[in-house]
Amino acid sequence: PAGIVVGGLMGVAIAGMGLPWELNMLILMLPSLVMAWMVATSVFPVTERVAAGVSYGDMFAELLKRPLFWVFWACMFLTAAAELAPGQWVNISLSNVVGMQGILLLVYVSALMFVMRHFAGPIVARISSVGLMFVSCLAAGIGLYLLSLADSPALAFAAATIWGIGVCYMWPTMLAIVSERFPRGGAMAMGLMGFAGGMSIQFVLPQMGAIFDSARAEAAGGADKLAGLSAEAMTEVVRYASVESFQAVAIVPILLLPVFGVIWLFDHKNGGHQPEVIGEPGTNVQA
Repeated sequence: PAGIVVGGLMGVAIAGMGLPWELNMLILMLPSLVMAWMVATSVFPVTERVAAGVSYGDMFAELLKRPLFWVFWACMFLTAAAELAPGQWVNISLSNVVGMQGILLLVYVSALMFVMRHFAGPIVARISSVGLMFVSCLAAGIGLYLLSLADSPALAFAAATIWGIGVCYMWPTMLAIVSERFPRGGAMAMGLMGFAGGMSIQFVLPQMGAIFDSARAEAAGGADKLAGLSAEAMTEVVRYASVESFQAVAIVPILLLPVFGVIWLFDHKNGGHQPEVIGEPGTNVQA
């Protein structure tokens, strides 16, 4: 999020000065090179799995015998989509709907995510990681629906705040859940979760993009008539498509509420879930 904030502000500044986009790319490459140097020169400790002596075979076996992992893995497709898909539309949609640069709203949400993630620990300590996912999905769904109703900058910022608070915890908390519940899964478990989030871009986001395109064609009276629309008419078409798209995507995090809700209630019924800690090789103990 911090990188998006800095990059977004730089992009707005460069666009405002009329400078070539190649300069923006060059500026964005500089912090990337610094981070690459930091990673290349750092010494990382061994993982918990390696330190505990859990073999590769045990790591694979852990995932195969724990069906709950695959439930979270499937959920990762939708949580990633709830975060990533609206971010693709914010610029073009809100620029037409409320007459402001959508990139500014995206920068604001990224800054909000950067700040809010520093407070995840106390929240998890009170309601657990799964409880946080339930609350996050609820806030994300409400925020997306309110974004579809935004007709002024003030309402857009208010809706984006609710959505941002919801999605800011999703990706890291999903990884934290896997780390807490399946520590013997090691890097394989974490990598599969990241893979699911990445594949959401490939499989889920295009379906959501199709909703936007379909709504835009419907508002124009047919896809073949889009090219001949005036600027004013195109603005109205995009406005209609934005409302339909945000409302459709709002359903995605809401679909996950029963899943996280059932797991949260089950954990609460059993005294609350405590993170698993790898003991001696081949054993798990509760923290």
